[in-house]
Amino acid sequence: MLWHDLILFAWIYFILFLLQLMALPVIFYFSKKITYLKDAGWGFGRIFSALLLALLIWNLAFLRIPINTNLGVSAIFFSLSLLSLFFAWHFFLSKQNFLKNFLKKFSRIIIIEEAVFLLSFIFLFITRSFQPEILGLEKFMDAGFIQAYLKAPVLPAADIWFAGSSINYYSFGQFYNSILVHLWQIDLSYGYNFLLISIFALFCLELFTISFNLKANLNFEKKMIFKNENYNFRAAVFAGILAIFLVALGANGHTIWWLVAHGNYGSYWYPDATRFIERTIHEFPAYSFVVCDLHAHVLSLPVSLLLLFTIFIWLKELLNLQFFAKITFLIKEKFFYLSMVMGTLFGVLVMTNTWDVLIYGSLVAVSSILLLFKNKKLFLPLFLSAANVFVFMAIFSAFWFLNFSAISNGLAIALEHTPLWQLLALYGPHLFWAILFIFMIRPLFSSKKEELAVPILSLALFIMVIALIVFPEFFYFKDIYTTYPRANTMFKLVFQGFMLLGVLLSLFFSVVLFESNKPKKIFSWRLIDFRHLFNNKKQKLFLLKIRARSFLLLYLPIGCFLFFSTIVYPYLAYRSYYGNFKKYQGLDGLTWFMRKYPEDFILMDYLKKTEKTQVNIVEAVGESYTEFARISAFSGMSTILGWRVHEWLWRAGWDQPAKRTGEVEEIYKHPTSKSSKATLEKYQVKYIVLGDKEREAYPKLDEDGLLSLGKIVVSRGNHYLIQIF
Repeated sequence: MLWHDLILFAWIYFILFLLQLMALPVIFYFSKKITYLKDAGWGFGRIFSALLLALLIWNLAFLRIPINTNLGVSAIFFSLSLLSLFFAWHFFLSKQNFLKNFLKKFSRIIIIEEAVFLLSFIFLFITRSFQPEILGLEKFMDAGFIQAYLKAPVLPAADIWFAGSSINYYSFGQFYNSILVHLWQIDLSYGYNFLLISIFALFCLELFTISFNLKANLNFEKKMIFKNENYNFRAAVFAGILAIFLVALGANGHTIWWLVAHGNYGSYWYPDATRFIERTIHEFPAYSFVVCDLHAHVLSLPVSLLLLFTIFIWLKELLNLQFFAKITFLIKEKFFYLSMVMGTLFGVLVMTNTWDVLIYGSLVAVSSILLLFKNKKLFLPLFLSAANVFVFMAIFSAFWFLNFSAISNGLAIALEHTPLWQLLALYGPHLFWAILFIFMIRPLFSSKKEELAVPILSLALFIMVIALIVFPEFFYFKDIYTTYPRANTMFKLVFQGFMLLGVLLSLFFSVVLFESNKPKKIFSWRLIDFRHLFNNKKQKLFLLKIRARSFLLLYLPIGCFLFFSTIVYPYLAYRSYYGNFKKYQGLDGLTWFMRKYPEDFILMDYLKKTEKTQVNIVEAVGESYTEFARISAFSGMSTILGWRVHEWLWRAGWDQPAKRTGEVEEIYKHPTSKSSKATLEKYQVKYIVLGDKEREAYPKLDEDGLLSLGKIVVSRGNHYLIQIF
């Protein structure tokens, strides 16, 4: 088992590295034309290539070209690789010793970033080996969507739990992950866990890359740390590493509150950090990676960070503009093409996690307003950027929109409000340092325009963090969960807000620890400035020294307490979820299915291996978060109705799930009736499942009648798969 998993590890890492190499032309271009990126954008190579490949196949498959197969994906991958090789070779020929100079400039940071990716990959690879089960929470749904896409040569794919209809969910995240499984050519029982591992490693790498580049462009002191480098390399690397610990591993302030309130972590239960506020959810990335659902908010993380990175470059290019009036001049500038990329990524987020469009669209809007405050002549470039974003977002999400019906029921005023002390307990420790950071960078707003990008983006991020925390206190988006009205809104907003807050803190602490030898120059101390009370210069100088030392003696220990109290979370959470790492199980996520329901597993496996594309089946209807509807989920076939509450949400109403609940019950209780036969014909059902869950759901089912409907293609004990046609 271990050797098998290690071979898969090497194979999958190799394919992911090929995706990195596919992005080399873009990276080479950045190294020559966007020199303020101190790693040439290396850390975003894999996700860029994966999205490029997925978008191409997505659109071709929606044109009814059967390209979404192992062979089709491999062919497109090979074609893009050849194209990439051609453009990379063009760079080699364009300048003598190009590769030598590139490696001389970027090899150090590339090695560090590859180490970050590999170590993150290894971390979750080992961790998941102690609890690999695709079981619990919404794993059935996530795996089911991926398996449905794996079984759909053309798109849209059929909904696994609503036969006759396509998936009505923002499921592009599951789609682009299915493309990776196609490339790896492995079964989803292993693919699910390797997708989790890959997403985590990508997330850590991107956190490092964006924080590294932001810090490299946030200079209080012009130091020469290494030859030909005019930024603090060690501080930038520290910012990247700290971002990983704060965002991918760290928690909100609940761990600090618990320690203060209880004195120890003896009875600490890690999910409480996401349910502290009554009848809400305030999740953060570390929790999501512990419980390991491949849900929309997790799959959007690498995309949203790529968008944030693009926004930073876009801001930088706008601030470097020399002329503003002529459109013919502006459309030749890099910001114009970057806004097209932003629009494409917004289109991807529409289909992956629509909430993020609201969040990052607002971030772009806030950043644009701050830009206009600095230079009103930027109005036309900003207008052109907005037009590009809307056009490209519409183009790349068009096929999805044509097959999607709105789930939300609109905006409502919140009647429930969080006690202030709870908000302060969760976010106060982080916000304290974020506020200090904003005061710290305030003098930089009067800097030269090319140095304004990071301060403007930082202020915009801070404004967005506050807005994302405050918004659910006044408004929420209505859905079917009326007893938990604010839960989904708060969940999706503060999830991204926590990530943005962690990026800000990584910048703050990197400056404090590496550039704090000139506090008068760096910090804006006006909130605690009492020098006006003294006339004597020596007294003022003494007060300045006291302030500087008090920062080191008081604020830094508090910062260390914050850091270690939030980092204790992964130790507690991973140890709890993974059973203290006592039992190695490997990475087969369906071993539990084979062990617990061996007969049903054989039925599922037959469907998955026999049917190359999706067909309709019928199995017992079940409630959400149960072990019902597992055969449709893991085979990728489409049943009449699966998790009915989920379909209630996705279909924005109970009428259709209620009707189908009755139809499925009628099939199992009265299979030979006219109404049952009409239902089977209406949904073009090819197989009927008869197993444990069907007997549990319908104790009075007519077994003989069911067996008489067709041919028994699989029989294990009293478990049957009946083929009707």
